[in-house]
Amino acid sequence: MENKSLVCPVCGGNKADMLGKNVKLSGQFENKEFLTTKLTVLKCVQCGFYMFFDNTAEFTAND
Repeated sequence: MENKSLVCPVCGGNKADMLGKNVKLSGQFENKEFLTTKLTVLKCVQCGFYMFFDNTAEFTAND
């Protein structure tokens, strides 16, 4: 698997705070309920955009 650096799709920032790991989202659409797989939630430090990744993504902390 290729490693890529984190880039916010909104502002292009490369730093994010990890808000949660193994988070499951649920909801309802057209009278059907859904539940996502486990996700990692990151929030861009620069603009506050929330990013969601499945468990195949790996993250490292670089200053």
